[in-house]
Amino acid sequence: MRDVARDPAALELLRVQRSRLADRMRPPWWYLTGVAIMYALVFAFPFASRFLGASIWPFFVAALVVSVPLQWGWTRVTGIKMGFRNLSYPGPGRPARYAVVVVSLAAIVTEHFLIDRGLIVAAIAVAALAVAAEVAVQQALLRGIRQELRGGGGAA
Repeated sequence: MRDVARDPAALELLRVQRSRLADRMRPPWWYLTGVAIMYALVFAFPFASRFLGASIWPFFVAALVVSVPLQWGWTRVTGIKMGFRNLSYPGPGRPARYAVVVVSLAAIVTEHFLIDRGLIVAAIAVAALAVAAEVAVQQALLRGIRQELRGGGGAA
């Protein structure tokens, strides 16, 4: 096998291929819509728990029913399987992964607090803002992965 590290043509080809791969990481409209639906299910749980006495399991199953075909569709459309990365994985997308956890926990705790005090409209506003924030965080995560690919970092 030849040494491609010193071959400028091979390195340029690799750069072009990584750039094309990064370009495929643009989310289609249905992906972001599916992410919004999934997080809406997550942030609806405090309401259902309080007012309907619902268990978390139907919401967990519903979120899985949304997320599994969403990931399958993403893989089919982009050709890239984007698995879950834990919070210790280095790279530009790391702050976005932390933001997913922080936004989720803050929103659910705030919703419970507001619902317990009878501030239902405020709790609904928090849930809606949290869904929008999670979609924005997902876009930031994908932007970070694209940046990592173009910069020569690890593959998605």
